[in-house]
Amino acid sequence: MKKTIIQRIKAAAVLATAVFVGAGCSAGSPAQTSEPPVTAAISADTADSGTITETAPEEPVTEETERKPNTVRTAEELAGKKVIAFTFDDGPNTGVTNEILDVAEQYGIKFSFFVIGQNINDETASAMQRAHSLGCEINSHSFTHSDMTKLSADEIKDEMDRTAELIYSYVGEYPKFFRPPYISVSPELYAAIDLPFISGIGCNDWEDKVSVEKRVRFLTEKCPDGVIVLLHDQATNEKTAEAVRQAVPMLLEQGFEFVTCSELFAAKGITPSPDSEIIYSYATESGWK
Repeated sequence: MKKTIIQRIKAAAVLATAVFVGAGCSAGSPAQTSEPPVTAAISADTADSGTITETAPEEPVTEETERKPNTVRTAEELAGKKVIAFTFDDGPNTGVTNEILDVAEQYGIKFSFFVIGQNINDETASAMQRAHSLGCEINSHSFTHSDMTKLSADEIKDEMDRTAELIYSYVGEYPKFFRPPYISVSPELYAAIDLPFISGIGCNDWEDKVSVEKRVRFLTEKCPDGVIVLLHDQATNEKTAEAVRQAVPMLLEQGFEFVTCSELFAAKGITPSPDSEIIYSYATESGWK
């Protein structure tokens, strides 16, 4: 006769306790090894037969690990270095975003990503989480990528809040900066959003007609110390992924240190302002007003 759900739970608890005690551990005892213990995975189907399947557990997720912020290097750590901030709009996705992250991981460097809220879901968020785990910064590029100068104050707040909450739910940190879609700004937009606005210099890399070679030349010849570089990691932008692969080692040879937006401002001793109508393309001066 089939066991009830309660009986199965009790059976599973007894079996799991037996495995735990049999391993020589007791409540309150210190761990005997740095390796994670093997635990018993017991399903409802195997509880009847008493079969125990041993599996290596996933690393436990705790409130502390979920909410651990990335470390921002200080002005002292970056003193005397040429710094450059590569920033990417329009992700996350599982393709180009990850290709760009491959470069970050290969060279141990950091980028900043300005994500679109409606592009974030359980699948694409894995790339966003990977970026965060590599020390990259996740910032806001709105929820729908609309021209926000045409929205009401309530609509602007909704765009910002929905995106911020999605970012926080997956990486445990709220965005520190905002890049307005189309770099379209207005006094009303500045008044409604309590984050520094970021622009950057770019080479129209969202246009397929811009070749990989032109992108690489721009990145390696036109980007000075202290600059924010505006690039795009939308799902179809393989050319930018390739340009980044080629340009990063060349810029490292030139002595550049790749930093997040937060680190860029720290390196130059600047506190970016959310209260004035400035949109930053460089750490030390505004882009357009």
